[in-house]
Amino acid sequence: MKRAAAAVLALAFLPALSLPARAADEGSDSEWQRYIKRAGTLRKYHGKGTLKDEDVLKVLRDAGVFQTVASATDGGAHRSFATGFREFKVRVYHGLWIWPLRAGVVSSEFGKRWGKQHQGIDIAADTGDPVTAAAPGEVLYADDKLRGYGKVVILRHDEKTTSIYAHNDRLLVRQGDKVRTGQRIALVGSTGHSTGPHLHFEVRKEQKPQDPRKLLPKSRF
Repeated sequence: MKRAAAAVLALAFLPALSLPARAADEGSDSEWQRYIKRAGTLRKYHGKGTLKDEDVLKVLRDAGVFQTVASATDGGAHRSFATGFREFKVRVYHGLWIWPLRAGVVSSEFGKRWGKQHQGIDIAADTGDPVTAAAPGEVLYADDKLRGYGKVVILRHDEKTTSIYAHNDRLLVRQGDKVRTGQRIALVGSTGHSTGPHLHFEVRKEQKPQDPRKLLPKSRF
């Protein structure tokens, strides 16, 4: 029982702190089983929803996270746009990253999924669980207008690095807020294209999605 409880809590932790006292609680076994069951349900229906990547790219482009000059033909009419890169007070963030949830089970990894690219990782958790900033930064976006993402927070950590926290039940920050590592920014939910309570978590360098596991502390999930 203790082994299973520790496994739950191994998902997310602050490296400088000891594991929470709940690791020894008898109730943690049922918590673990609940996460496993929910993750299985999410895996079954992952292909049902669509997250509109172009909506995220517009937010990042408008904020000056990356520079784009492009042209396209729309109905025979030629149109073009250009957006300039904007400097950020932190050029390159070299600090630690933490998991955005205290506990849960990863139900979907970064990479190809049913022939489509999954831009982040999905973590099955309980509705209302605190979602925390994986690294310090500034809130670029906190709203529900990005198609498929539901109530979502986007943080900027340096000139080119952002993180995305989607499908929340409630948002606890506003655009322009400064946040610290581990600060609560939202509560887990199932808004947008979602089949159950979980957090969709992305990390991007400019517009390109990165595998979050390469930045986060090692976990068996």
